[in-house]
Amino acid sequence: MSFAARLASELDQFRRDGVYKRLNYLASPQAARVRMEGRGEVVILSSNNYLGLCSTPAVVEAGQRALDQYGAGTGSVRFICGTFTIHRELEAALARFVGCESALTYGSCWNANEGLCPTLLGEQDIVISDQLNHASIIDSIRLAKTITKCQTAVYRHSDMADLEERLKAAKDRRLRLIFSDGIFSMEGDIAKLPDIAALARKYDAVVAIDDSHATGVLGQTGRGTAEHFGMVGEVDIITSTLGKALGGAAGGFTAGPAALTDYLTQRSRPQLFSNALPPTVASATSSSTPSWSGGCTKTRAISARS
Repeated sequence: MSFAARLASELDQFRRDGVYKRLNYLASPQAARVRMEGRGEVVILSSNNYLGLCSTPAVVEAGQRALDQYGAGTGSVRFICGTFTIHRELEAALARFVGCESALTYGSCWNANEGLCPTLLGEQDIVISDQLNHASIIDSIRLAKTITKCQTAVYRHSDMADLEERLKAAKDRRLRLIFSDGIFSMEGDIAKLPDIAALARKYDAVVAIDDSHATGVLGQTGRGTAEHFGMVGEVDIITSTLGKALGGAAGGFTAGPAALTDYLTQRSRPQLFSNALPPTVASATSSSTPSWSGGCTKTRAISARS
């Protein structure tokens, strides 16, 4: 069987299994009501445009201004000559927003997650993951396990007793990284962040939260899972997306101590070898991100371990 024939056969099986995905083409901006090719005007109940910012005039205008000021793209990876001043402004705003010292943007939160575990973890380390974490976290851990030979463990979904057992078993590891979604998008439940943080303190672990489905909508002012629990500034690492509540265009970020984002700038391969966000996206997202005067005064620094 030829290569193309094998793929066609597998695609036919996808159709029989009912898992074949057909793309729906929109002929208007993402909004509550859209024009969908072949269907006319429809009500959208399935997008992640939580705040409706995709088509908000101020957000669109910010992107248009950036197009005039910076051009269409960066034309280079960031560490050579592909970082614009708008990227610095956006990262500062994101760090303030989530209550961290520093933030680093990526092409997507998938890239941010993918760049975290393989960069931070080595053979002496372990990452402990919630059973129902997003696919991007799972793949990040798979990459780290393959590339760096780190140890991995999975705890039953939101089961703090099981998490504690995993932490006890990892007492000899140099770095114990607990990685969890903030909101689990398929289940709709929220991570038990206070309990996770308490166990992290007890067992000297580092907490990373993917807040993609919480950023902008969870907490009194939309600052995510940490604000929901009154813990802004108390989470070691936060990854999140710009492609949902914050304008919906593209992009993601990792936030935490300045030493973390500096280290990722030096060693995180998805960041090192990819162009920065298009200026239009950076500017539009910056316009949709609230500015906060507070910093991460409570954030525990990730201690250097040898």
